[in-house]
Formats: sequence, structure tokens, C-alpha cells
Amino acid sequence: MMPDGNEPPVRYFALFDDERGYPEGWRARRITGLVRRTATQPVPTDEALGRDFTWGPTEYLQRYNPGRDEPHVEISAERAERFIKSWRASRAPREAERAGPEANPPIDEAQS
Repeated sequence: MMPDGNEPPVRYFALFDDERGYPEGWRARRITGLVRRTATQPVPTDEALGRDFTWGPTEYLQRYNPGRDEPHVEISAERAERFIKSWRASRAPREAERAGPEANPPIDEAQS
């Protein structure tokens, strides 16, 4: 999302896990996390995307130099949003499975 004239700019950074768990000679990259920096004053606000898909404070970007320290890559807000949607979609079946049958009890037709 593009900030309007009153909102500070936001930069997104993807955290990559390169080649872990892949056979020798294969190169694969997968995003393992997202962080963002909002240009607030007097200091920027840094947040990481949590497992519950909410943004929370982090000191991660203060410890690493985004764009220079591997494996961090700046990405667009649109690309960040696509990753979030993809992660939500991939987690939905697992969340439903964890909830078990109690989450959706069978309907007793006699009670309808």
C-alpha cells in the first residue's frame, strides 16, 4: 500500500533461508519472515510479522543492516502483501486440522 500524504513511508524486508535442507547442487530460496520499517520521527518504528499475522515491535533491523547483510532483501509493499496472503492460505488447512472436529461439531438434523 502506498502511504497517503500524511502517512510516513514504510519499507519491507524479506528474510530468506538459502539452500537449507536441499540436496547438494540445488539452490532454493524461501522467505522465512517479513519485517518492516516505518519512517516515524524521531526514530523509525520496526516491526516483524508474527505467526498470528499481526505486526509487533522488533529490534531485528537495528541488529542487521537491511539490504547489505544477507539474507535480507528489500521488497515492495505489494510483494509483501502477496507473501502474507500466500502464508495465510497455506496455514488455513493446518489450522483447521489442529482445531479438530470440536471446532465444527456435526449438525444434528433433529435439532434443525
